[in-house]
Amino acid sequence: MRLTPGEMLFYGGIAGMFLVVVIAIIVISVLLGSRKRLRRKFDEEYGSRDE
Repeated sequence: MRLTPGEMLFYGGIAGMFLVVVIAIIVISVLLGSRKRLRRKFDEEYGSRDE
């Protein structure tokens, strides 16, 4: 089965969007984890904002 250039662009675009979504999920999870660690470290060094 040979794909026409239009079909290659269509399916390539779908694959590219899927890849971007997967990478975005990974990046968001890493940033949320580092945010929690950084907030915990700041609370230890400077005290929490509630005080």
